[in-house]
Amino acid sequence: MNTSHPVRHRKGAVGLAAGALALSFGLESAGTATAAPVSARIDVVPAAKPKFQMPFACDTHWRLDAYGSAHDPALDIVVKGNTGSSGKAVYPGYKGKVARTLWDRGAGNVIIIEHGSGWYTAYYHLKDKHDRYVQKGDQVTAKTKIGRIGATGGNSGDWAHLHYEQRYKTNGVPTEADRKPVHFNGKKYTGTGNTWRDVVSKNC
Repeated sequence: MNTSHPVRHRKGAVGLAAGALALSFGLESAGTATAAPVSARIDVVPAAKPKFQMPFACDTHWRLDAYGSAHDPALDIVVKGNTGSSGKAVYPGYKGKVARTLWDRGAGNVIIIEHGSGWYTAYYHLKDKHDRYVQKGDQVTAKTKIGRIGATGGNSGDWAHLHYEQRYKTNGVPTEADRKPVHFNGKKYTGTGNTWRDVVSKNC
């Protein structure tokens, strides 16, 4: 595979197979409970976001892309200049606990990390089997190796890159519907069609 080509524009979001990460909701007993009217619901204000760092080694350089509206605020990440990303180590960028590891036919090898106070990160298309480096329940630091950049899953386009998400949900493991704009070292990286060609990891 030629790894020197420019980062390609992808047509849509990297979707997980139906039910892969979906949460199951039980029915209310006896059918007596009803949802509160929309006007009565209270919006949940996210807890303070951890100071996430890039999921890569300190002082390495990366290109970040936020593609179409269906993909943003997730990011696709490759090394600066897209000179070849396959096999590069992936780290959580903040301490936490492994919430899930799984294989998905679209997203490939997937890891989800819980960072506390409702915040999670998700990593798609990892090169090696999803539980090779970490398993559900493992405690991790910002610099624990959890996997390597790969091109697994039907939605990778056989293009080695890391699809990365920051998610927030107060109850249960969040899905793609719970994605939030990505911050690294306190700076926001979001916006449909935006590209950042040289971002330096401060995961030191």
